[in-house]
Amino acid sequence: MIERILRAIATAFAIVSGFAVLGLAAAIVFDIVARELFAYSVQGTDEYGGYVLAMIASLGLSQALLQRGHTRVDIVMPYLSTRLQAAVNLLALATLLGYAAFIAWYAYAAFTETLEFDSRANSPLQTPLWAPQLLWVIGTWTFVIVAAWATCRAAALFAARPEAVNREFGPLTAVQEVTELAEELDASRGKR
Repeated sequence: MIERILRAIATAFAIVSGFAVLGLAAAIVFDIVARELFAYSVQGTDEYGGYVLAMIASLGLSQALLQRGHTRVDIVMPYLSTRLQAAVNLLALATLLGYAAFIAWYAYAAFTETLEFDSRANSPLQTPLWAPQLLWVIGTWTFVIVAAWATCRAAALFAARPEAVNREFGPLTAVQEVTELAEELDASRGKR
């Protein structure tokens, strides 16, 4: 139940991020065409591009974790025992949780400071910085919640079935990645 809710939230964030990137791309194209044809420039495209990139990065962290998409160096993993692999995967999740909490704490601190001083961008647009920072805070704290759930679930699985930790939270092998991609392609072809 909790996993389904977290996946739904992460998927919604991923969809919002995708539309934000499409909107940014459209704004950039419009700005380029307007400059070339009409000598007109939309001010702030680059500024809002930075905000969009920060937003999609923080909102995408949870989705990447749930899809086992975070980069991990796993050269040694195949040579470890199942139980040791599970321990390493659990340690990786716990470390990721600590990192997520660190980022989220400082994101929240920056956000509250921005609110306190009513900080604005040092640009002609004078964008109130609380708006893009709020999305950043939401993304990072969601990442903390997802990482905490994953760490707790992996710890519970480790006690009962270590191989389940590797199956659910270990890095994807090349074969698994290709299989997932093939399944997604087959599913998309079936919808047409």
